[in-house]
Amino acid sequence: MLDEDESMYSHTLKIPKSNEVAILQSQVVGLHYRSFRLSDVMWQFMIQLRCLFASRWLLLMVALLIAPVASAEMVENLYEAQVPVFGQSAEARASGIRKAFSRVLVKVSGDRSLLNNPDLNGLLKKAAGLIQQYRYKSLESTRTDITSDSPDRLLWVRFDERAVNRLLRESGVPVWGGTRPSVLVWMGQEEGARRGLVSPERERALKRRLNRVAGSRGLTFMWPLMDVEDRNAIQVSDLWGGFEETIRRASDRYLPDVILVGRMTQQGGNSWRGEWLLYLPDKVNRWQARADSKAALASEGLNQAADALALRFAPQQVSQGATELRLRIHGLTHLADYVLVKDYLQSLAMIEQLDLLSAGPEKVNFLVRIQGNRNALERGIQLGAVLEPVEPHEYEVADEAVQSGVVVGESLVYRLR
Repeated sequence: MLDEDESMYSHTLKIPKSNEVAILQSQVVGLHYRSFRLSDVMWQFMIQLRCLFASRWLLLMVALLIAPVASAEMVENLYEAQVPVFGQSAEARASGIRKAFSRVLVKVSGDRSLLNNPDLNGLLKKAAGLIQQYRYKSLESTRTDITSDSPDRLLWVRFDERAVNRLLRESGVPVWGGTRPSVLVWMGQEEGARRGLVSPERERALKRRLNRVAGSRGLTFMWPLMDVEDRNAIQVSDLWGGFEETIRRASDRYLPDVILVGRMTQQGGNSWRGEWLLYLPDKVNRWQARADSKAALASEGLNQAADALALRFAPQQVSQGATELRLRIHGLTHLADYVLVKDYLQSLAMIEQLDLLSAGPEKVNFLVRIQGNRNALERGIQLGAVLEPVEPHEYEVADEAVQSGVVVGESLVYRLR
């Protein structure tokens, strides 16, 4: 059993701080404006601009240039991990840091096979230089087979996000950003002649194990309530029959990005077979797995779903290189809309650089440099439920970016949902 008291030991690296300006939180389509830092001079400059210029478009341009980065239903804790260790010796700490870093690499890249990569040792050797903070936590255990060298505490480590991302990109490893799909999981089980829907709320040990899988992969797995509404909307026969329309309709109340369905069958005392379906917005992935228990089978199903999602959404910059696109966004009627869109785009891992080309009434043009191709950007934007694609001819308006002589090979057009 883990003791969550984090006050026992603490080691924090000192990081310089600038003045902090608090911004009121806004929950437009699930985005949250967090605190950000500006110098007093810059803040006073903004105030003077507001007084000097009545045009909201000038204010808009300034806000877009220095706006803070916001979180768009971001997955937290991607760059931290905790591992059990024995004692606080330098040797134990160094080993624990490497183990924690290997877990972070899997979460950030989305690739668990990275642990089998022969080049991994080279990355792990650099872990100590990427630490932002670490501390020890108490570890309580009810085990009876404890020995003198059994772990007696947890080592929690947080690594520097930018430094980790830079190291991975330089090493040719994809970086999967914090904007990730939410996954709703329906599971059915068959034992002998009996079939039924699995309720994680009733099987707490199973739920804890699956939540650990989710945390290790940096994903959000949602579990249905299995209340009256769910029981009326879906039956175990719908899972076994693969009735996609019924499954998607029953899932609508949870607003998931993707849906994972598991059909688990016991074939013997210690033998389980599973068939899994991952319902993506535009396709369905299918696979099978085997394990020696229901919990192990469910864990493997979630891990394979995470593998499939990483392959689809993590930008594969190694083979595809960088691409420049022009991105035009319509339907922006308030200053907050412009800031929201810019912050959301900056939260996407595949976007390396975002430059403002022009802004006008209800629209803005960006030049984006991405890792991967156009499809990678479209898939990333699709996840946030912030923007929806439109055809360029739907907006018969002058394009300032083109008029100003900016030439870009491809362009995408979206509007705020």
